[in-house]
Amino acid sequence: MLISIQQPEFMPWMGYFDKINNVDKVVFLDNVQFKKRYFENRNKMRNKDSWIWLNVPVISKGKFKQNINEVLIENANNWRDKITKTLKLNYSSTPYWNDVGPDFIDLIKSKWIKLIDLNIAIIQFFLNSFEINRPWVMASDLKTKNFGSDLILEICQKTNASHYLSGSFGKNYLNEEKFISNNVNLTYQDFKHPEYSQIHNGFIHSMSILDLYLNHGIEGKDLLASKNEISKTR
Repeated sequence: MLISIQQPEFMPWMGYFDKINNVDKVVFLDNVQFKKRYFENRNKMRNKDSWIWLNVPVISKGKFKQNINEVLIENANNWRDKITKTLKLNYSSTPYWNDVGPDFIDLIKSKWIKLIDLNIAIIQFFLNSFEINRPWVMASDLKTKNFGSDLILEICQKTNASHYLSGSFGKNYLNEEKFISNNVNLTYQDFKHPEYSQIHNGFIHSMSILDLYLNHGIEGKDLLASKNEISKTR
């Protein structure tokens, strides 16, 4: 069984879903430290000039060491309305807005308390939209004890995985010899971002997956692996 281990990000990009599309099972890494100003609570979307960040405010003051699954959303402001207005302004004229736009707005406007619940709901929303059906589990439910490369290997062992698909940055910290000695094949994703037509002029890569669906619908799924290359260590 081939698995990926991915932090539950907010409105992830194409490469995130390409990895899920290439594995048998996904483990959401929710029991590691939350990184402020990263992709757990923000992501990119197009506007007529270039691109902008969409942000979900979170409570982080005095909580530097909190894990992803502990992060609470700061609901004292109007972030839902701001995101809703921004999405409608920039995407309501896309070819597939009526297919998923209103439902996605309803999802955003629900009363979320924890960031992870919102992120998982959004990820599942797009998996359903692209008809990608993969079983998944939270890393915190596996009762892991290790850190870094040993944590990844432990997760592979607890899920009975024979193969692990890592992001390209895994080459910087994974102990390849230890994976091999424990009979876990290690593979690295090398996602080559394809160009596709966008509602606004020009093409800008690495936008949220929402951009792809609103412009191309379910046919955008064919682009997820169109230029993907995977290199193996054994």
